[in-house]
Amino acid sequence: MTNFSEAEVRKVLMGAMLAMFLAALDQTIVAPALPPMARDLGRFDLLSWVVTSYLLSAICVTPVVGKLSDLYGRRHLIAICLVIFMVGSAACALAPDMNMLILARALQGIGGGGLIPLAQAVIGDVVAPRERGRYAAYFSAVWASSAVLGPSLGGVLTEQAGWPWIFWINLPIGLLALLISQRALRRLPIEHHKRPPIEIGTILLLLAGTVSLLAVLSLGGKRLAWTSPTLLALAAAAIVFGGLFAWRQTRSPDPVLPPRFVHDSVIAPTLAASFIVYGAYLSILVLTPVYFQVALDTSISEAGLLMIPIMFASTVTANITGRFSQRTGRYKLPSLVGLPFAIGALAVMAYFGSGLSPAVASALLALVGLGIGPTFPCSTVAVQNAVTRRDIGAVSGALAFTRSLGGAFLIAASSGLALGLVARALPELGAVANIEDLARESLSPASRAVIAQAFGMTFAAVAASLVLSAVFFARVEERALRTSDEPIKAPGD
Repeated sequence: MTNFSEAEVRKVLMGAMLAMFLAALDQTIVAPALPPMARDLGRFDLLSWVVTSYLLSAICVTPVVGKLSDLYGRRHLIAICLVIFMVGSAACALAPDMNMLILARALQGIGGGGLIPLAQAVIGDVVAPRERGRYAAYFSAVWASSAVLGPSLGGVLTEQAGWPWIFWINLPIGLLALLISQRALRRLPIEHHKRPPIEIGTILLLLAGTVSLLAVLSLGGKRLAWTSPTLLALAAAAIVFGGLFAWRQTRSPDPVLPPRFVHDSVIAPTLAASFIVYGAYLSILVLTPVYFQVALDTSISEAGLLMIPIMFASTVTANITGRFSQRTGRYKLPSLVGLPFAIGALAVMAYFGSGLSPAVASALLALVGLGIGPTFPCSTVAVQNAVTRRDIGAVSGALAFTRSLGGAFLIAASSGLALGLVARALPELGAVANIEDLARESLSPASRAVIAQAFGMTFAAVAASLVLSAVFFARVEERALRTSDEPIKAPGD
């Protein structure tokens, strides 16, 4: 490993964190601007795809970009992704109609999705494994702050300057990130091993399988019935393309997602746990604002404020955990200690439903954040410590890909469960396509109480999923965190 001073490490990570902040911010900043977009561009029926197209492309590119950065260096890939992101942002701001806006958002997502694993992989380039927990926690803080700031900033820009400015603002920030990162990352090492040819066919299989799966999760129960021929065909395509991709990976000399990850006693259970726990976390962030508005009768702005404690708490425990792993060389214990707090808090919310005050419910969410926060830096540290330098990008991409898929899957599952329970208990509401639509309904106190029970059962299901994630974390092998980047034997070698 190239030796970096503390000042150089700070410069490198500042550029990486600014790039990641941009990518994370654009997942939430558009929400307040959606109604004005529909008013100006028309095609209200396509409005959800402004969000979905970004997420689809962002999820698809994460493992590919992670692997390419191992072969060609993080610095060049970060520059490419930032340029793509800025070009996509400008195209969004200039979009003349909804179709072009959706295509521009997909382009923006390619750049933004690539920045996420690259920012995580940079940690492995400049910091020894024993030190990575502290810096991984900083990235958790960036992610949490973007989730809180995004909707507020989007609302202010839309009201004061118009919705195109939620995209124009990315250009000066992106240029700053490009300037900082390119100067700071000049000394990043590039492995000079033989570079195999890029397997375009394998990448296309991965993209086709991922897009098919995400289309099922996005459309199922909303635009298409779960038993519709189109949705079943998409599900079959996801299975076929995913199976072909996995088969090709076992025969590739340098796979995008190395099969040896599946057999590693650290990486495999960590990815499984991360799939569940990150999906549960995002499900809570999606469900609870609606829960506050419908079950506890708060305003939209009050619901937003009540969500701050879970963000803040998860950031605090992520930082504490990062320093713990740096000091002790251990990464497994904090997750096993923290998750029971999150499970218990969700169980209380499930049991009391509408019987909680907004303040108490927000305090319980803070406990959820305290419990889930340690899993974020622990997961990054664990998987990066388990591989050689040649796989830092690939394993970071695998972790980001797994988390994103988990988020898409569990958001769809939890929202579908809540809506299904509401539809069964209150058939007079008719078909409600999205969980957010419940907050727009005119509801009697009795209906609100029924919906609160539906949310309670959904919180119980999320708590159960966290129990399963704790089981996976318990199966993670705890290997000593290395104090330098000395070569290790890669699993399966």
